[in-house]
Amino acid sequence: MSNKVKASLLILFIFIKSVVFAQKKGDDFSNKIFNFQFIYNGQFPSGDWEKMYGVSHGLGFGVNYKSQTNWLFSAESSFMLSSNLKNTADLVNLTNSNNYTFNDNNGTPATVDLSMRGFTAFGRIGKIIPVSRFNKNHGILLQIGAGYLMHYLNFNIPQNTVAQLNEENQRGYDRLHGGLATNQFIGYYFHSESRLLNFYVGLDFAQAYTKNLREYNYDTHQYDLNSKQDNYTAFRFAWMIPIYLSSKTEEFNFRAN
Repeated sequence: MSNKVKASLLILFIFIKSVVFAQKKGDDFSNKIFNFQFIYNGQFPSGDWEKMYGVSHGLGFGVNYKSQTNWLFSAESSFMLSSNLKNTADLVNLTNSNNYTFNDNNGTPATVDLSMRGFTAFGRIGKIIPVSRFNKNHGILLQIGAGYLMHYLNFNIPQNTVAQLNEENQRGYDRLHGGLATNQFIGYYFHSESRLLNFYVGLDFAQAYTKNLREYNYDTHQYDLNSKQDNYTAFRFAWMIPIYLSSKTEEFNFRAN
């Protein structure tokens, strides 16, 4: 069993245990909070994804809702990019004697920048385990989720026209992969009492079950129909802008009535 599978199972175990054994304390208080979240991921790929790309970065946006019982529901999407490519040797029929240099329509060398681009969209459900009985709006955050992941090889041709890489032909070279994905997160979730400092940080694990959406690669003259396992482990940081939907005073007034 791989370390990543063990980590995923551990997160799931803690998540289930926290739900089953969570106890309510009469003096505790937790707000209902709706958040806008801005996300950064520093992603380290593994599985089939690692064979072609190195470390990537993800920038995203989403929303989440924290209930008064500290359940967290979220939806998000992010854009991924990386200039760390490991395997573009298959593009040999497009290059001249200089690696990663292409000829334009006039036969003049035209430098083409290659990079990875991608996209993710996830829905998540989680539980915040408070570390203080006086403010249950922060604590250990455990999440699981599911969604979609895609990535492809991007060609940037700033000043030259390369016939082999027109918009239509790029579809045969860009290695567009996509598929359903699952994820797990463990970290720390924080809402300050002043309401000015609001964030969460931790480790994010994703497992995507992708396939080549183009099916046929022009450069290798071969079909690529095999399923892929595209995983990553990411350092994740998110800044939140909260909208408080309840206050401690409102809760006390409700109980009194």
